[in-house]
Amino acid sequence: MAASLWLFDFDNTLARLEPEVDWAASRRELEPMLRNAGAPEPLFERFPKGNLVLYEAYRAHLAGLVRRDGGEHRAILQRASAIIEKFELQGVDSAPPLDGAPELLRSIPKAGHLAGIVTSNSSRTVERWLQKHSLADSVTVIVGRDSVLPLKPAPDMILEALKVASISAADSTYVGDTATDCAAAQAAHVTFYGIARSQGARDALKAAGAVDIFDSLQTLAAYHKV
Repeated sequence: MAASLWLFDFDNTLARLEPEVDWAASRRELEPMLRNAGAPEPLFERFPKGNLVLYEAYRAHLAGLVRRDGGEHRAILQRASAIIEKFELQGVDSAPPLDGAPELLRSIPKAGHLAGIVTSNSSRTVERWLQKHSLADSVTVIVGRDSVLPLKPAPDMILEALKVASISAADSTYVGDTATDCAAAQAAHVTFYGIARSQGARDALKAAGAVDIFDSLQTLAAYHKV
């Protein structure tokens, strides 16, 4: 294995969380909370559906304020993240590992390397899933939405994982399934491996600039003889 630090996206890369979460109910709770906090109306018009896109748009709107006060506005983002997290936690116990995920995560530390997860989900959601599948000891670093860092495609969460692990970008890789994963890895200057389970997903990753694309984590592991 060439990299000392292997970072992974979570949902639809390691686990099938998305269909297990009531995202619509999460939006129904998140939107009024953000409206009461003073989020501008154009954000809701621009993003009439979805949770993470609305959260990230509001985080970007508050970015300067968060940097200046570090308190009140950061707390708003933390409350917004906690609402989404509540619904993630309700579904995560039912989220199955994708083929090859447990074996690959366990193999990385056995080979003397570090494994980490960088995700737009909450780190507590990821921790719960890892514990359920007896994988907590295999993962050294988790950086999630509750870090209040910019979400992918920004590189910030990947860069934070590199900092925590004290490993350079040149000695790290990121594995994900979307164009935003690819863009974040490119911006952080880490090697990117794409996971595409359909031709459409493969085409989207290629369009984003991904070169090394695998149809599963099992294929990725076999390629690296893990």
